Amino acid sequence: MARDYWVESSPSGRPRFVKTSHLRRSNTHDGSQSSRSRRVDFLDVTRAEYDSLRQANEDLLRENYTYKTNWQSCDAEVRRLRGVVPTLEAEVRTLDYENQQLRGRLEESEKYTGGGYHESRHREDEVRRLRYKNTKLRDENETLRARMGRFERDLRDGLSDRARRLSEDLGMWKRRYSKLDDDLERLYHKLDSVEKRNRRLESMNESLARQDRKLRQDVDYYQSILRRHGITR
Repeated sequence: MARDYWVESSPSGRPRFVKTSHLRRSNTHDGSQSSRSRRVDFLDVTRAEYDSLRQANEDLLRENYTYKTNWQSCDAEVRRLRGVVPTLEAEVRTLDYENQQLRGRLEESEKYTGGGYHESRHREDEVRRLRYKNTKLRDENETLRARMGRFERDLRDGLSDRARRLSEDLGMWKRRYSKLDDDLERLYHKLDSVEKRNRRLESMNESLARQDRKLRQDVDYYQSILRRHGITR
């Protein structure tokens, strides 16, 4: 047979469970110890219903404790982030300053190189033109070498008059060849300098572009952190 329990209102108005034998010792709302004048609101429940209610109450207490613990953790994290925010803002300002400096250097580099894609095409055209001129001079030198070879063979044949004219022509061609050889050497040097300069500028542009991309990623990362915590929009 199920035991009898009663739901009694305490002086504060909060319900509580008491056994039948304890009802006469429970306090009344008016502070009197008389059971005849006691005002009690009660409800007859079974032991199973009482156990179920007690279990539900314990579950609610555990859930409330979990919520309280989570709230305390979140509150501590918010306080920690509030302490980190000034540091992040300072880092963002530093990164923004460095980004501006890199942009300025990149713009100066573009000015120095003539600017962007069109200047790169112009340099490539200049290199092709120099290479074409170089090839043309090589072919012309080969032609001159062949002619000088023929002149020298004619001289060896003992053709004095023709040898004199040919000797004069030969001197003229040698002087021209020497001049062309000097021009060719200067063109080689200029071509080599242009190629080194192009490689150096391309390397500089790539390095600046990588730094710019990295700084953009860092700025975006810190801004996303600030947005996630509602500090900035």
